[in-house]
Amino acid sequence: MSDSGLIQFASGTVRPRGYRDGPQSAPPRPRPLKYGKWRALALSSVYLMFGLHIAHWKLNGSTLAPLELNEVMYTLEAGVVTAGFLLMATLFLATALVGRFFCSWACHILALEDLCAWLLGKLRIRIRPVRSRLLLLVPPITLFYMFVWPQILRIAAARPAPEFRILTDKDGWASFVTTDFWRNLPDPWIAGLTFAVCGFAVVYFLGTRSFCFHACPYGAVFAAVDRIAPGRIKLTGQCEQCGICTAVCSSRVRVHEEIARFGKVVDVNCMKDLDCVSACPQEAISFGFTRPGLADSFSSTGRRRLKYDFSRGEEWILAVVFVAVLLVFRGLYTAVPFLMTLGLAGIVSYLTLLLLRLTNRSDVRLNAFRLKRDGRLTRSGRTFCTAMLAFGLFFLHSAFIRYHEAHGQRDFEAVRAAVDQPGAPLPQDSLRSAVRHLEAAHRWGLFRPRVRDQQLASLQLKGDEPARAEPYLRRILVVDPDDADSRLALARLLAHSGRLEQAEAEARLGLAALDRAGAAEREPALSTAGGYALLGAIQARRGETDRAIAAYTTAAEENDASVFLRMTLGDLLADQGRYAEAADSYRQAASLEPGLAVAHFNLGAALTIAGDADGAIEAYRETLALLPDDVEARSNLALLLAKRGDLGVAAEHFRQVIELRPDLARPHFNLARVHDALGDPAKAEHHYRVAAQLDPAYSGRSRSN
Repeated sequence: MSDSGLIQFASGTVRPRGYRDGPQSAPPRPRPLKYGKWRALALSSVYLMFGLHIAHWKLNGSTLAPLELNEVMYTLEAGVVTAGFLLMATLFLATALVGRFFCSWACHILALEDLCAWLLGKLRIRIRPVRSRLLLLVPPITLFYMFVWPQILRIAAARPAPEFRILTDKDGWASFVTTDFWRNLPDPWIAGLTFAVCGFAVVYFLGTRSFCFHACPYGAVFAAVDRIAPGRIKLTGQCEQCGICTAVCSSRVRVHEEIARFGKVVDVNCMKDLDCVSACPQEAISFGFTRPGLADSFSSTGRRRLKYDFSRGEEWILAVVFVAVLLVFRGLYTAVPFLMTLGLAGIVSYLTLLLLRLTNRSDVRLNAFRLKRDGRLTRSGRTFCTAMLAFGLFFLHSAFIRYHEAHGQRDFEAVRAAVDQPGAPLPQDSLRSAVRHLEAAHRWGLFRPRVRDQQLASLQLKGDEPARAEPYLRRILVVDPDDADSRLALARLLAHSGRLEQAEAEARLGLAALDRAGAAEREPALSTAGGYALLGAIQARRGETDRAIAAYTTAAEENDASVFLRMTLGDLLADQGRYAEAADSYRQAASLEPGLAVAHFNLGAALTIAGDADGAIEAYRETLALLPDDVEARSNLALLLAKRGDLGVAAEHFRQVIELRPDLARPHFNLARVHDALGDPAKAEHHYRVAAQLDPAYSGRSRSN
């Protein structure tokens, strides 16, 4: 000990780990991230392209369909080749060549995640990544569920593989070009909420790029393909193992360790954002092509024992909560999308574990907030518990709603399947059950989605009390006055209840809505024709036959393949005494459906009155070819033949009528007349007598009178 009383130590050189000996007096510093600005520009351009895409649709009326990667499911399950499938195929091939560049340079969700991380950094809020065994399994399990499991079910059910085809815009939901940009996209507020959860909340609670690592199924695809990609971050200089590359990596890759062991980065989490390349003080690494090293990519994550944040028991609790949140919130109110639910499930399961830790640990932290210190709840802890209690009540309410939604949807599908099978009876139990469950969800829910109003209106119209559909239809029309289907359904309901004036007004509004929609977004032969037919039926009930005829004529022009429209128009024309026009309408109906006996019969009747006996005879013969036992058709044919002078053939037809209906007086009387004309008074007298016995009105009638 020296005179000063201080302990003297031998001096030495203190260096950072891996810092080489030499004249330097300070550890190396990272270079500016020159690629960061380019990547930020690329990610920003993604949203700029979104805006330009929407603007093109607004200005042009039609545009390329939104490039949604989930449309791959349509292709794999239904064989429909979509724009989203082609994008996914392109990205698949690109990833197999250069690795996961798309994720960090063009993914809109990752852009939001990185923006959130940058904002939190500016606010000096430190993000702590959550390490969980379970959450790492979510992307591959989700990938299996979305794309592989449906194929397994198809094979198990012995269904054939789908045939690939391309749909047009008239087919609606999966064409390359569309006039309805939002056809498969969520409402703007749902999209915004999805971005908030998956792009911001996930980062704050679970760490940078956590949605990519813990939820995204497409990331799982790209990670798998990245294993065979020759494009890699590789060693091209003298690495000093300073660790700066690892420090700047937002994807949590141990870059310096990978470089030291393999001479390249083989970790599939590497998204090629090139921050490590920019920051390297020695410029020792760069992107280039090398041997993929498939086996190395597996050993990269398996060579070191990772330290997780949760015990195995806690992981099981996290798994249960994750699945529960997924089951309750996915599709809730027909609005919450699957990927948003995955992000929400990860957040809620983690926060639930923190809540449980408050019961058995003395110190608990949520990022910068100390929830519990020295065994006592802090103010932040009490706020956290209150928020979790409120969320718990919301969760229970949502579970109640989701229970009724799921059961109601199941029964609704059973009813719709029966409707789609002509002649199949409606399953009344399923119909009543669907109404009960969906009305419960509707009554107690926090929101009333339009699709539930549509389902309940449809069910009520098929039930015993169709009038109960009216409030649902009116609520739909308040939200969307141009919903032509709902407008016409309301018109039918009003007509059924006798409110004909209101029904006609609604029918005209429905037709106007169809006209505004344009032919590209509807089936003119079905919807417009049906609207005019409804208008004609209402006008006919109001006694406005001429207007009804005009409406049905328009309907028949819109749908020239409808037998019903031709028959109804013929009936209206016949009621007005326009038999020649009626005959034309019946003739068109008979040509459309040659096996429809009533069309041939009505044609015969109209032609008879119009004075075309030969045409009427041919029509009645067509009727009898289909219905040999039709007494009225045979009687009418016999009369026409008798008037034309074919007495023998007429007599034979009258005899067949008598065999079919021996209780009718008129055939006996007409046959007696024919026998009179044939010069057979004995037979004529016999049938005169039988006719008088069957109907006193024919008594006293004989050959003499």
